[in-house]
Amino acid sequence: MSDAASIALITALSTLAGAGITSWLSLLTNRHQFRHQERLTNNERDEARRDQYRTTRKEAYVQFINQAVRTAQAIGATVKPEARVSEEAYLNAAAQADERLAELWPLLALVTIEGPAQVADLADQAANALMAERAKAGKFHRHPDSKEELIAASRARWQAQRDFARAARDTVAIPAQPGESELLARPHSPELTAPAQPLRDLG
Repeated sequence: MSDAASIALITALSTLAGAGITSWLSLLTNRHQFRHQERLTNNERDEARRDQYRTTRKEAYVQFINQAVRTAQAIGATVKPEARVSEEAYLNAAAQADERLAELWPLLALVTIEGPAQVADLADQAANALMAERAKAGKFHRHPDSKEELIAASRARWQAQRDFARAARDTVAIPAQPGESELLARPHSPELTAPAQPLRDLG
């Protein structure tokens, strides 16, 4: 083979090899880009799913807390001076308190379904504390000397609501990202932090 033919063959082979390497590198690059895009898409899908789950949980928690607050306020109305003076006023207030308490149980079931177990347990404790406070309020109407029992039950209920609200807030909080402050990562949620105050002045 002549030198010219050898040079031409080498040039051709080099060109083919270079094209092959270029195609191979292009294939690797495209595959890497595809996998990266696929990961991004999957991450976005997972994050959207987590956001939806977080929103659903928060709605359940807020409903429960709002109803617990309404129930505590209704129980408080049964021990107001006018309710203790008038049997009719007491019976009306007691009926309202019992109605609010009954409305709490379906929301407790909703929180139990949404979980997690720790939050569900704290919700159950808050509901039981409200039921205990209601019983002590009824006793106080019949026996005014049981005031300390009612105050103790009211304080226990208030603490149970606070414990639930704190756990609920932590559960639905958005995790902090690198470089973010906790204040930005966990925005204040006033609807998750407002249990009704415990009874103090009962006359």
